[in-house]
Amino acid sequence: MAVKPLTQKPKPNLVRQFSNFIHTVTGLEKTCRLIQSFAQIVIQLNIPPGSTTTAQWETAISQIALTRRFFRFFAFIDCFSQVYGLLGGAQSLGLFMTLVEIGRWSCLGLYLVLEDLTILHALGVHPVAWNTPVLVEAFKFWFYSLALSVFGAVCGLLFTSSSPASNKTSNNEKKKENKNAEKTAPNTDDSQAKAQRTALMKRIVADGCDLLIPGVFVGWMQISDLMISVTMVISTVVSGGDAWVKAQE
Repeated sequence: MAVKPLTQKPKPNLVRQFSNFIHTVTGLEKTCRLIQSFAQIVIQLNIPPGSTTTAQWETAISQIALTRRFFRFFAFIDCFSQVYGLLGGAQSLGLFMTLVEIGRWSCLGLYLVLEDLTILHALGVHPVAWNTPVLVEAFKFWFYSLALSVFGAVCGLLFTSSSPASNKTSNNEKKKENKNAEKTAPNTDDSQAKAQRTALMKRIVADGCDLLIPGVFVGWMQISDLMISVTMVISTVVSGGDAWVKAQE
């Protein structure tokens, strides 16, 4: 019986890929974030402060930022679901890394909840006097979440970087015991470790760049608005790459 060759699915063109991307919630939010960051760069570079054009651009930026808040309004549910899964032992992590991940997702969930409390003020429907203090506390939790994310990714990168050597030793022993089995069975340990390290490095870059936003907002860092906008572009492109690939599946 003849075996039919596997036909590879044709890759869609760039326009179709972009359409698939923006038809996802994550893709649409990342697109708005990229537009917002580019608009902030334009204001810092080309438009004199205090002009009518500046006010128009700032209005557009604030509206885009408000739109993005609706995309993540219920995102705290996913964060607390992650915490529930970690508390239930759903993931095979060590105790220390589990605590780091619990802290990371808990802080991110608290940030989103506190931000949601101020949505009516941002809309102008119900202005409140406690809007700014709540946002400051929210951004503190966001800062803690990003810091724990970067810390956890660095620890994970250090752990996975030491794994290839041990894997190589064990693989050599297996080859000596059964050479024929090693020839037929593909070794995916190295590729999985490489993919994991790449994901951790992307996480460090993206969350490390985003760390500047809450740091400046709460007054813990002194960085120019232009630098924040540039790092915002970087983090959006890095984190949006995986969402782009996932949208094509």
